Amino acid sequence: MVEEDVRFVPPPEAPVYEPTEEEFADPLAYIAKIRPEAEQCGICKIRPPPDWQPPFAVDVDHFKFVPRVQRLNELEAKTRVKLNFLDSIAKFWELQGCRLKLPYVNGNP
Repeated sequence: MVEEDVRFVPPPEAPVYEPTEEEFADPLAYIAKIRPEAEQCGICKIRPPPDWQPPFAVDVDHFKFVPRVQRLNELEAKTRVKLNFLDSIAKFWELQGCRLKLPYVNGNP
């Protein structure tokens, strides 16, 4: 087996664009403008002008969401393993012609 000379060659740095405020007045148009050059590298970095502020898209006065209640004991892997085990036992007894009824405490088997 012949060993090849394998060396890591770091990729070239990604281009960094620093548009003026006039160029960045329409960010999507600016991106379309630099796209042919930036696509050659596969990635690029755009540093917006220092005074540029992105428009805030969320109306904080009317924005509401309902948080999901997630019980910590249901996140544990052993709980999933236990439920899979109980499902397997129930399927086994069902194939044997018997029906297994699992006891539930507070809605949990």
